[in-house]
Amino acid sequence: MTSRRIETEAVRLVRERGYDAVTVDLICEASGVSQRTFFNHFPTKLDAIVGTHRPRVDEGQVRRFLASTGDDLLGDLLDLVAGMAPGGADDPELMAARWAIITTTPALLQSEMERLLSVQRELAEVIELRMTRHAAPGESPDDIRAEAVLLAHLVAAFLRFSIEGVEPGGPPARPDLESSRRTLEQLLPKLARPRD
Repeated sequence: MTSRRIETEAVRLVRERGYDAVTVDLICEASGVSQRTFFNHFPTKLDAIVGTHRPRVDEGQVRRFLASTGDDLLGDLLDLVAGMAPGGADDPELMAARWAIITTTPALLQSEMERLLSVQRELAEVIELRMTRHAAPGESPDDIRAEAVLLAHLVAAFLRFSIEGVEPGGPPARPDLESSRRTLEQLLPKLARPRD
């Protein structure tokens, strides 16, 4: 597949030479395609390197999340974000190489953080809508908002943990959302223990 060959070569070149030293021309030469073919598959050099799949909140999943009448807010929320794992999950080596590039290239890391913060803000708004609909009498809008923002932060950390596993900085494997979910479910009761 042409797009995967372009991605693989782009990532390999950046790992060897650094992000700034790699041009679209170099990627085209290494993958044996013309610039026209490159741009038919990827709008930019960055897209070829980090992938075109960006974390986003899917509208259909948001509608299901908001319409849910169940009591499992966390479970529904984790289902909502399950589709937000980074691109390349079908090729763990490519995903690991991309993650290494992102985490060692300050400009790319900053860009990824900005995108993730945007998604996190959107998630907080969606969570707030659901929590407001299910609010107990007397719950203040300010408390609901604070809880929604905190939960959005926790979900972002959950996704990162699902990608990195227990050894941050190491090469990530395929995101393991189910294992991470079990770990989180084991942890939550420990957090709610009363203080002495």
